[in-house]
Order: sequence, then C-alpha cells, then structure tokens
Amino acid sequence: MAAWLMLAPALLVLGLRLSGTAVGTPWVQLLALTPLFGFPAALAAACFLASRRAAGAWIAAATAAAFVALVAAPFAPAPAPRPEVLPASEGLSLRMMSLNARLGRADPRAIVDLIRREHVQLLVLQEYTPRLEAGLADAGIGELLPHVLSSPAGGAAGAGIYALFPLDEVSVPELDSMSFENLTASFTAIGPIGQETRISITNVHTYPPLPQAVPSWRRDIATLGRVNAGGGTRILAGDFNATYDHREFRDLLGSTPSAPLVDASARNWARLSPTWPREAPFSPGVVIDHVVTSADVSTCCQLTARVPGTDHAAVLATLHFD
Repeated sequence: MAAWLMLAPALLVLGLRLSGTAVGTPWVQLLALTPLFGFPAALAAACFLASRRAAGAWIAAATAAAFVALVAAPFAPAPAPRPEVLPASEGLSLRMMSLNARLGRADPRAIVDLIRREHVQLLVLQEYTPRLEAGLADAGIGELLPHVLSSPAGGAAGAGIYALFPLDEVSVPELDSMSFENLTASFTAIGPIGQETRISITNVHTYPPLPQAVPSWRRDIATLGRVNAGGGTRILAGDFNATYDHREFRDLLGSTPSAPLVDASARNWARLSPTWPREAPFSPGVVIDHVVTSADVSTCCQLTARVPGTDHAAVLATLHFD
C-alpha cells in the first residue's frame, strides 16, 4: 500500500505533463516540481521489488524512467568555454546576468562583486527598488556597467537594465498590461574584431501562479509571446515564474513559428540548477528564472550563483552571435 501511495501522485503528475494540459491550482504548482517526482517513483519501484510485486515494480520503474527522459530529452551536450577564453575568430559573445532581487533586498555589493568576477556585460534586475538602485551606485556598478535603463518601484514591480553598451528604451505597448514592469531596450554589441549586432532585451517578470492568480500568470506569459512577433535578435531574461514543464512556457517558446525562442538552459543541463528558492543550501528548488533567446543566438556556460538577501539565484549565461 505504501508503494502505491508514493507512486500515485507521480503517475498523476506524469499524466498531466505528457498530456500538455493547461491546468489550475494545485496542479499548475505541482507541475513546477515535475523532475522531483521521479524520486518517489524510484522509491516505489524499490519497495515493489522488495515485496516481490513484479507488476508494480515495472510500472514504478517505467514511471521513474519517464521522468528521467523528460528531464534529459530537450537538452543538448556540454557547454563551450567561457567567453574570456574564446578566440576572436569565434565571433561576438555576450556575458549576461539576471537576478530577482526579492523586493530590493539583494546585497548590492555582492551583485557588483559577481558582475566583476563573471565579466558581466549585461544585467537585468527584477523587484528593483530605489534603495537597491542607490546601493548599486554606491557599490560602484557604474564603473563596470555605465549605461542604465531603470524603473525602480516599491515592492515587486520595479525593473532595471545595466549594460556595458549604450541602451535605447523601446516602447512595447503589449507589455503595458502585464502585472509588473517589463522594460525593453535595444543596444548594439560590438565584438573583439569589430563585429556589430543589434539586440533587443526584455527584462521579464510575470505574476506568480498563486492559487487565486493563475489566470494573471497565464495572461502575462501569453503577452510575452506577442513581444517576439517582430522577430530579430532577441533576449528575454528574468523571472518567468514558470518552468519548462509548464505548457504555458513551452507555448511561449513556439509562439511565433517563424521566429521560435530557445531556453538557454536547454543548451547545457542548466535545468538541473534550481533558481528558486535558493536561501537554504540543500533546498530542492525549481527553475523559474530563465534566459530565453531568438534561435539565431547560441548559448553556453549557463550557471547559477547565490546572492545574499534574495531567495532567487542569479542566472549567468554566455550568448554567442554568429
């Protein structure tokens, strides 16, 4: 009986994930934990084997294998070297970072130290407050990323973009209906041998799928899909409050068939590096913070880093522009 009790919720979540059904509470929240349900399925298989119940063991083992396949199937081989060791012939590279600052409580000096250590050229911040803006200025962010486009606000609504390159604000009326600020800017990145690429960056923050707010969350993600309708070289980075296991997020990636989007975590197994909650060292966590790009951008070296003061991990990725 205990083995079936462990296996039953895993089977339910697996069915929802494979069906691609758009669900409400509590299933949409459980789908975020999809990779973790492989563990009770494997444990159930061991229990069935110990009790010599072959049928149950086969079902549980197949269920566990299905979860492993869901984690592994969309993902590509290991990453390439970091940008600072790439030869000029490799073309234009960009090192970027995204961080939800948790109501502006993230340690600004830790953020600036991480920017310096990781050679960050483009930074997007969610939950960006006036206090955090002042703290970053005092910590010397202007020496590393002198160009800024910001909309600080109290609570979770604010957003900021910092860059090594001059930024031009882009008006995207479709984003005005979103729950939080989703700034968009364009800039020209210049490579080591003079290559130039015009890039659009949207700092993403969708409403979380709280029990009474799933429609707002779903509407925000659908709105992001319309941002990509114009095509071009594009980055959407930030707190999507969604994992790859949510149909809504996968629909976003394919929302413009002629210009599909790519989740950078699909390039280098970053799905195994949770981004929230990351306060406790061994919390399982889920991947809700993403770097998403247009298909003409290749990605390597996505990793996460803890920043004191916030429960989100910083997401760092290296982007290559051919």
